[in-house]
Amino acid sequence: MADRADVPRELAEAGIHAVLATLREAVGGQEFRDATAQLPREYDILLSTPAGPADAG
Repeated sequence: MADRADVPRELAEAGIHAVLATLREAVGGQEFRDATAQLPREYDILLSTPAGPADAG
């Protein structure tokens, strides 16, 4: 994704984490897990960050 956006990898990862955190907050923990379970395993590293408060739901 960093290559597509022509930004450093760290910046791309920060943006991805922000989007995923916002999505997790918006839909709730279980729906987020259901949706992200369908992603390829390559995304696991991005999904393995500490969850926000919505993850408890």
